[in-house]
Amino acid sequence: MRRIGSLENETLAHRFCDYLVTLSIDAAADSNGDSETPRWDIWIREEKDVDEARKQFALFEQSPDAESYKVKGKADAIRNERVNHHQRRIAEQRKLQRSIPASRGTAMGGLGGPGMSGRQQRIPVVIAIIALSVIASFSGGFGHPRPSRSSTDLTTEQTVDYALSFVDRRDYIESDGDWFASVRKGEVWRFITPVLLHADPLHLAFNMIWIFLLGSAIERLHGSIFLVILLFVSQLAGMMLQVSLPAAESLPPILHAIAGSPFAIGASGAVYGLFGYLWIRPQMDMSYPIRMSQGNVMLMLGWLVLCMTGMFGPIANGAHLGGLIAGVIAAFLTSSKR
Repeated sequence: MRRIGSLENETLAHRFCDYLVTLSIDAAADSNGDSETPRWDIWIREEKDVDEARKQFALFEQSPDAESYKVKGKADAIRNERVNHHQRRIAEQRKLQRSIPASRGTAMGGLGGPGMSGRQQRIPVVIAIIALSVIASFSGGFGHPRPSRSSTDLTTEQTVDYALSFVDRRDYIESDGDWFASVRKGEVWRFITPVLLHADPLHLAFNMIWIFLLGSAIERLHGSIFLVILLFVSQLAGMMLQVSLPAAESLPPILHAIAGSPFAIGASGAVYGLFGYLWIRPQMDMSYPIRMSQGNVMLMLGWLVLCMTGMFGPIANGAHLGGLIAGVIAAFLTSSKR
C-alpha cells in the first residue's frame, strides 16, 4: 500500500475513500496518532492507482464538502457487491471441490489442491504412453539402433527407430540431408511419433516420471480425450519448432544449444506442454483444483534454461519451448471458456 496524503478529520478521510471506491480505486483511511493533532492518512492498495488517487486527492482538498464527494451509499453498495462476489467465488470453489472426489492415493510431485484426483480414477492414456515409450525406446535401441549385417534387411532396432523418428534415415540420406524427406512422402505422423523414442534409460525415466505426475492429474480431472489432445498439440508444437530452427552448422558455436535437428526424440516437449498448462491454468482460474508447488515450477523453468546453455550436450530445446508455449496457450484458451 502507498500513502498519498492525510486529512484533518475522520469524516473527510472516509468521505474521500468512499469517493475513490466509486472510481474503482481501493483505498483506506488510518488514524495517525503520532502528533498532538492527529490526522488521517489515506492509503492506496494498488500501485497502479497511486497517480490517479493523488490527482483526485488534490482536487478533493480544494472543495471537500462538494456534493459530488458525498457518495457513501454508493460506495457501501460497491463494497457489499465485492463481498458478495467473493463469497460466490468461494461457494463455487467449494461446490467444484465437492464434485471431484478425492482419490485413494496421495498427490505426488508437489501437485496439490483439493480434488486433484479429478472425476475419473483410471488413467489409461498415461499408462499407454508410458508403456509404448518403454517398448519403443528399448526396441529402437535408444536412438542408436544396431546396424544390420545385410545391406538389404533392417534390424528390429532400425525398423522401429526409422519408423518413429521424424525422418527415416534412409530418406534423409537419399534426399541429401532433407529434414522433411519423410514428411514430404505423406508420413505426417512423424511430427508426433518421436515422443515415444528416448536417447537412454535415464532420459526415458525422467520423462515418464513427469508424464505420470502431470498427465495423471490432468487425465483424472479433465478426462482421457482432453489429455490426448493436449499431448498431441504440445508434441506437435514442440516438434514443429524444433525442425524449424536452423542447423548447428549454420550457427556460431555459442548458439549450438538452440539449433534444430530432425533427429530429436523424447517426450520432453509433451512434458513441458503439460507443465505449462498446470502452471498457468490456476493463475487464470482461482477455482481450478490443481496447484503446482513453487519448487516444481522453479525446477522445470530452471531445467529449461540450463538446457539452453549447452552444458548438457545436444538437447531438443526447441521442442521444450514449443511444448511449453502450447501448454500455456491451452491454459489461456480453456480458462477463457469458463
